Amino acid sequence: MSINIPEHVSARNRERILELAEPNAKEVSEVECSEYLIRHWVETVEDGNPLYNDREYARSRGFSDIIAQPGMNICTLVMPYRWPMKSFHKTRQLLHFELKDLLEQPVGILANYEMSFYRPVEIGDRLSTTGHLAEISDYKRTRLGAGYFTRLETRYYNQRDELVSQADTNLFSYGGTPPAGETDDDGSASAQARRAVPSTLEDQAPQAPPAGDWLHGGWHNGTEEMLEAWRTGWMPAAPVSLDWNDIAVGDEMPALVMPITVTRCVFMASASRDFAPQHHNTWYCHNRSRTREMFLGTHFNLGMLSRFMTDYGGPESTVRRIQLQMRRTIGAGEDYCMSGVVSRKWEEGGERRVDMDISIDTQLGPAYSCSGTLAFP
Repeated sequence: MSINIPEHVSARNRERILELAEPNAKEVSEVECSEYLIRHWVETVEDGNPLYNDREYARSRGFSDIIAQPGMNICTLVMPYRWPMKSFHKTRQLLHFELKDLLEQPVGILANYEMSFYRPVEIGDRLSTTGHLAEISDYKRTRLGAGYFTRLETRYYNQRDELVSQADTNLFSYGGTPPAGETDDDGSASAQARRAVPSTLEDQAPQAPPAGDWLHGGWHNGTEEMLEAWRTGWMPAAPVSLDWNDIAVGDEMPALVMPITVTRCVFMASASRDFAPQHHNTWYCHNRSRTREMFLGTHFNLGMLSRFMTDYGGPESTVRRIQLQMRRTIGAGEDYCMSGVVSRKWEEGGERRVDMDISIDTQLGPAYSCSGTLAFP
């Protein structure tokens, strides 16, 4: 496979990049899908879809038990165990971390992510993955700084060698020394410094709960207060039953608001099994990532998009595609506000499908521009 490797890259790094351009042998996950992992994940994104919570409902749909929410695929069900370490290896699941270093760029962020889903993951399933580097762009200048866009392709299979899902990941690695003949007009260091003003303790402080009896089950009041549960709609409403024939292009989806607190970020790290420090450590974000605050990972956004889509379509709808384009990160202390509109209806492969355009904003402004596809029976 031909990859456009920047000239400044060292011979050693060039050799490793060429290795990563070839699909690897499947990495079989050490983790088997289980009820605990499913329930921990759906409590993190507060997804009340009965397919993930009610085994009698799931069995009525032809499954043997509850199934995994699509957002779980990319971390929860494939992240290697850290301890005990049998031997160290650079998993392709973390290829994006390695790639920015190989390109000799100090900072890497997700620019665009698109995932398609073909089969559900059930309790007892064990995924395997294969991935490779598909493309490196020419040197590009952006509002963040100058660097390289890279595209990664990943496929996820179950133990029966059936394709479960696949992902295209576009990353931007930047902040290094410009190649010969290039200049960074903004200056990568100054562009990086402008990304965000670090948060303060006041930014992170949770809102006070309302007066009266606001706790109606779930965790103890201390945890719910730190999650600001009264603002999330965390007690799931009865599932909707939406007929494809009743949907029209231009229909608006019900808005969803979730406060992103430090506790929510810790939930996310635990449920995803991804403890990358930028997602739960304020010091690291201020001093290494140069971001305002600990910020949400791709897996959480996939989980929230999946929830938002099936909150609208109901548990009989199936997530077929999620696309996520990031303008900036969303960190602790912000309100995650989702809105969407139906953009297309069509039929394919015996399924009735609906596309939607989805925006994710906070009180600090626009954050993500997204889209998705739901299939109806």
